[in-house]
Amino acid sequence: METGKASTLGRYELLTELGRGAMGIVYKAFDPKINRFVAIKTISLVASDLTQEQACRARFFREAEAAGRLSHPRIVAIFDIGENPDTLSPYIVMEYVAGRSLEELLFTEGTTLSLHTTLQLVQEVAEALDYAHLQGVVHRDVKPSNIIVGEDGHAKIADFGIAQLNVSDSGRPGRTWGTPAYMSPEQFTGEPVDGRSDLFSLGVILYTMLTGHRPFQGNSARTVALRVRKHDPVPATVFNTELSPQLDCVVTRAIAKNPAERYQTGMEMVLDL
Repeated sequence: METGKASTLGRYELLTELGRGAMGIVYKAFDPKINRFVAIKTISLVASDLTQEQACRARFFREAEAAGRLSHPRIVAIFDIGENPDTLSPYIVMEYVAGRSLEELLFTEGTTLSLHTTLQLVQEVAEALDYAHLQGVVHRDVKPSNIIVGEDGHAKIADFGIAQLNVSDSGRPGRTWGTPAYMSPEQFTGEPVDGRSDLFSLGVILYTMLTGHRPFQGNSARTVALRVRKHDPVPATVFNTELSPQLDCVVTRAIAKNPAERYQTGMEMVLDL
């Protein structure tokens, strides 16, 4: 653990490690002041110089503050933010959701979800994105590992407010934020993004859930980027002829190259689904 005290971070008691990645470690923790379990994500700020690190730190607190104002049943709530007193690494305290990520269900456990469940989960995420976008908050890194399927069978989006820290060259012009397999064309080119970029990512997830294959694949980020910008995937109904052709229309609109041709709001996508 990244703290001098083996089992605490601030007032929080660290219980078990839930996962780790390039950005840091996620713990299940206990908040004795409120008497509840929480999830804490420590953030590893990787930058080439002190100026970039300070910019990353300032961006983290600014983005987390904005995301902390979101209150929606399908969004993991942010309770607190702080800094490790020993390392000065920031951390974010979130609602603890008992369940598994969509990534675990689809890729680790190989779970086959019914069409009903697939559409339910995607609709719930689209509704949550619609709400967030109306509040002026764009996620920028919608992907299966950021969608938690709770024990109640409903979806919650995690990691609002910290997607922009998932790079080591965050100070460079034309920088991109996101995960290549789920990024929109405009993210690869470093253009400004809005909520329609999140809906593109959700369209990629929907395609993957319907077919078992990501629509844009490659052995490098460069190859994936080229396919996202230039390639039209095989329709989902080719992989599963029992699917309604209307689902092809939904996916096609969601992952249109031009943002103007996509769903303009999450609620538009919900209504079509």
